[in-house]
Amino acid sequence: MSINNDEVGLKRDLYEESKPGMIDTSSVSPNWFTFIDHEWDELQKNFFEKPLDGLLIDLVSIFRKGNPNYINLGSLFGMEKKRVDEKNKIIYNVNQVNRKANDIAKVTMFLDPNSHKIIEIYLYMRISPLINELKYRLEGRYSDLLVNIGSELVINDKDFKLTLKK
Repeated sequence: MSINNDEVGLKRDLYEESKPGMIDTSSVSPNWFTFIDHEWDELQKNFFEKPLDGLLIDLVSIFRKGNPNYINLGSLFGMEKKRVDEKNKIIYNVNQVNRKANDIAKVTMFLDPNSHKIIEIYLYMRISPLINELKYRLEGRYSDLLVNIGSELVINDKDFKLTLKK
């Protein structure tokens, strides 16, 4: 069985485990010494350039491969970030999203207070997407994914929930 070096690098960068109770001193992007063949740069480019449906498919794929580190995932969306610790929850916001289409205004992640794993993500949309088309594309790619449409699009999987808000 061969191992793809890009996936090894991404495992180290994107999925680096957060350590509850410790101050996270991660830089804006992952550890500079773990770059392998520019895979992180390529992932950032994809987050910037891909259409919304492609981005959502990538996000589902990222969560299905493991629990991404919230700081590293947040850095893929943009630079202006803020973490708020409340009683029984941790909220991590990316307030200035960097996307070519300028379609996402803000990203909010809700973290488990004990493990710091992302349990919910809200993407606040500037532009109302074609929700039925997004649902069709997501379900076509992931037949076991639960996608609900109401006033917003909600993607539920076993370990996370992603919501597009207008």
